[in-house]
Amino acid sequence: MSAFALLANFSNQVRHLDENSPIFVNGRVFNSTVNNRLKVICEKAKIPVITIHGLRHSHASLLIFANVSIASVAKRLGHSSMTTTQETYLHIIKELENQDNEKIMRHLATLV
Repeated sequence: MSAFALLANFSNQVRHLDENSPIFVNGRVFNSTVNNRLKVICEKAKIPVITIHGLRHSHASLLIFANVSIASVAKRLGHSSMTTTQETYLHIIKELENQDNEKIMRHLATLV
């Protein structure tokens, strides 16, 4: 299952919840607590298990694929520098650049 399908599935699981209520726990939160709860939810929904970090990474990837600026993604992730975001998501940036190059070549081919 792709990250996009997984996120869509997860979104369906939580859409009925109050947007101001925590999804995983109340009180102090630890990564392991959230990941363990998320694992239970994924298994119950019969979808692949993903960690909270995996959700964060998928979220950022989806934003970049949706042409949200690196500056906005960096701010949303809490990165102090856009360079961190660019280095982390360089594989996506390169894929989008390849898609842009294909669009440019198709457009140029129509000019001849």
